[in-house]
Amino acid sequence: MPARLKAAGTSTSHLGAAQLARLRDLMVEERSLQLMRRQELWDAPSFEPDVTAALLNACEETLIDIEEAMALLDRGDYGACAECGITIPFERLEAVPGARFCVPCQAGWARLSR
Repeated sequence: MPARLKAAGTSTSHLGAAQLARLRDLMVEERSLQLMRRQELWDAPSFEPDVTAALLNACEETLIDIEEAMALLDRGDYGACAECGITIPFERLEAVPGARFCVPCQAGWARLSR
């Protein structure tokens, strides 16, 4: 975690035990879904190779995000924006458990990647 986040005291402290348990369950569920999706893509010869590669890449990125989020959760550092350090609201984390950024920072990254 960047030093500025540690200095700000940002961590899972803004989330209750029930919220953390719910988020962990969502991450486990999402990881299972992405692993199944990845296997289906590997086994599906009917897709165009470029489409399959793009879909597999999206699965891999989601799996990486989930694994990183679970590691942060285990360390007690989950729920802070990786860019600005503010706490990410529970509702966003519930919608996207692997979210690394708050909505404004995510929008900034999306603009840059276009």
